[in-house]
Amino acid sequence: MREFDGVWSLEGVEANGAIAPKSAVYTLLEDGPDLVAHLRWRPASGPVQQTGYRVRLDGNRRELPGVDGVELSGEWVDDVLHTSVFANDVRVSHSECRVIENDRMSVLQQHFDAEGTISSTQIYRRSAVKQVLVYRRDLKMRKGKIAAQCAHGAMAVFFRRQPKTRPVNHLDVPLDGPMAAWVRRSFAKIVLSVESEDDLLTIHSAAQEAGIPCAVITDSGRTEFKGVPTRTVVAIGPGEISEIDAITGPEGVVATKLA
Repeated sequence: MREFDGVWSLEGVEANGAIAPKSAVYTLLEDGPDLVAHLRWRPASGPVQQTGYRVRLDGNRRELPGVDGVELSGEWVDDVLHTSVFANDVRVSHSECRVIENDRMSVLQQHFDAEGTISSTQIYRRSAVKQVLVYRRDLKMRKGKIAAQCAHGAMAVFFRRQPKTRPVNHLDVPLDGPMAAWVRRSFAKIVLSVESEDDLLTIHSAAQEAGIPCAVITDSGRTEFKGVPTRTVVAIGPGEISEIDAITGPEGVVATKLA
């Protein structure tokens, strides 16, 4: 399965009766005998949606945790990855994936219901994951202060996902697909700057709307800012590079500069 392992960005859709999403990021990760999958997509209308699952690739059906009456199965057939969803013992959807050429992957999805079958073929390109840390230039922070605030942001994106019900001495952080891929690889980070607090908050809001993990850091003001709590940094991601660049890149929601 290693050729499928990684993060993929939607490039195009051939649909037959199906509504194509505006964009999608599909993560497939190998975890021993299991496939861990995560999909984040923006539909033609409405908010961004996400779903994820783990499936054992042995062809056997197993209950989907937390969902009554729904089972998953997965298997390899002639170098094609098949996954199926069953609701109340009836197959309701089926998808198969394969890399076609030049780091492209096709995903055939079929949805079964009483009215028939709806199918679509989605083409994804292999992509990468990064985290972007954005600080405020207008605060004129010392270089060491900037480094510390960016470090806070990089950690907060993860640690704020820790369920409050967990013991204080136990770390159990749920990761979406791109986050899980990022922690297994090179931890790519980019540091940018913006001109104002409004720009910082605009980036944060855009990331929240896109369903990308993010965090704003508010400094207590004990060493700078004359004791006034001050928003200093926003951390975006880890996320797929094109969904991050749509917010902080050259054509993003606000003007940014390389630090």
